[in-house]
Amino acid sequence: MADTKDSRESQADDAEERQRERELEEALERDDEDEPPADEADDEDESAAGDDEESASSDE
Repeated sequence: MADTKDSRESQADDAEERQRERELEEALERDDEDEPPADEADDEDESAAGDDEESASSDE
């Protein structure tokens, strides 16, 4: 393909479409997986929130 603005835009569009397709395939694969138990998910959320609070207080 010749190196023109149209060809570059077409290549970019094609790459974006391939990326969307990959993300959709990955999401569909993950859909088959079980979700983690609620207590594990809560622990991760709490630890992540604690990290943010600590870094915010140390900035002051």
